[in-house]
Amino acid sequence: MKRIVICPIFCESHFIKYQIPNIIDTINPDIIIYNEGLFPGATESKKDLNKQWLDKYTLDGKRGFDYLELEKIIEESQSLYPDVKIILNKMDYSSDMNSIDCYINATTNFEELGIKIEEGDCIFPFEGDVFHHENSKDEITGYINQLEPNQGFKTHWLEFVANQFYVEKKTLLEFHQSRKICIKFGDMDFYKQVLGNFITQNYDMLFPTELMTYHYAWWRPGKFLDLRCDQLERHPGYWENFRVAIDMANELKLEEINNRPSVSTSTDNINVWIKKINIEHPKHIKEHPCYIKL
Repeated sequence: MKRIVICPIFCESHFIKYQIPNIIDTINPDIIIYNEGLFPGATESKKDLNKQWLDKYTLDGKRGFDYLELEKIIEESQSLYPDVKIILNKMDYSSDMNSIDCYINATTNFEELGIKIEEGDCIFPFEGDVFHHENSKDEITGYINQLEPNQGFKTHWLEFVANQFYVEKKTLLEFHQSRKICIKFGDMDFYKQVLGNFITQNYDMLFPTELMTYHYAWWRPGKFLDLRCDQLERHPGYWENFRVAIDMANELKLEEINNRPSVSTSTDNINVWIKKINIEHPKHIKEHPCYIKL
């Protein structure tokens, strides 16, 4: 049985140098695959990626502006962890592919990378900004050992905004939001069925667990934050308000902050608030520029 982490990425070098050791310490993988490339229609919603946009955020219309740095990170990591095969692969998506097509393509291209997927292999279709606590290694192995082919498990995802102290309120434990993390391979049909819920995040076919996934969705320093906002189509004023909330969160003063006031001002709407919490984070992320050292 192989353990394989496969991850579509674009402009996430600021995470990857910390994520690789985190994956190794928690999942104990045989192979880590990073499929780098720009989704033609942006990440989650259709946006006109014009020449000005491409010139700002890419090297050649496909590779992220940080790709050369990413190459160095992968090379150094491979030297540091010789027992794990770490692959950096360039993805060239067709212009007519939507984000789901791109995501499935970038999480199933094992054969073209010379990797034979066999029944019982455990595949972790990752994102470039997710981590697990280093103490969860045995827990992850325990869940893996309970799976049969064509089964998988999901985890609770806490989505962090600005720094380690604020999360999207809708992702707090009491609201039971979870996403996929591992599938034990049986056949490609089941695997693709799971992957196809990339946008809806509906994973009823997977077993729930107590495992916590740290999703640093809005840890984006400098130009990486500009990119994230420019990738997603929103109404006028949305991102200005969102970035004001990030600045407020970095002051660490308020218990709750409305980071989407142009959507709703209701205190009952958990989708527009971030909340201050205090939990222990994975050791690997603590050198990231968005981690505040008190």
